[in-house]
Amino acid sequence: MKKIQSNSRTTSRAKRKKTKLILFGSIGIVLILIAFVSYSIFSQNDNKAGSNKSAYASAKDSKKNDENGVKETSTTVQTIDDDSEGTAPETPEQTGAQTGAKHVTSYDRNSQDWQAMLQTISSAVGTEPSNMTVWFLGSDKSNPGGSVGTVSAKTKGSQKYRVYLVWDGSGYKATKVEPAS
Repeated sequence: MKKIQSNSRTTSRAKRKKTKLILFGSIGIVLILIAFVSYSIFSQNDNKAGSNKSAYASAKDSKKNDENGVKETSTTVQTIDDDSEGTAPETPEQTGAQTGAKHVTSYDRNSQDWQAMLQTISSAVGTEPSNMTVWFLGSDKSNPGGSVGTVSAKTKGSQKYRVYLVWDGSGYKATKVEPAS
């Protein structure tokens, strides 16, 4: 009878040791993974992480209020390949000019791009640019290389519209118009 108890005691001790080993091993692996992910996110030496941060910074909209209290983007620049595969610019250019095989989109209110995008949006919603309130005009986060604008007529209670734009090689083209909330 003594032999059975001691056998069961040693068995339970072995099971506890095995359980502790698995538990502490799992915790160690999780800690190593957390350290690796943290290092890869915060590492400045990693070119890919650095380019992602700069792409995020260049895609982030800087907003300001004009004299009517309307929010709009200001001097955000985005480079678009003509084949609609957008890439983040390494050194941003401040004009909306055609540079080789790439078009640089400028969201500066005084740029030619801004005016061309407003004209395209105006045609898409059927409202003159002088009669539109621009609530937002900037980069389309869901479509790399695309732009999106939210506008409404200046009359009180008019419907807001969200217009999606792409650069087609010679100008802006509206790809989708939908009511905005």
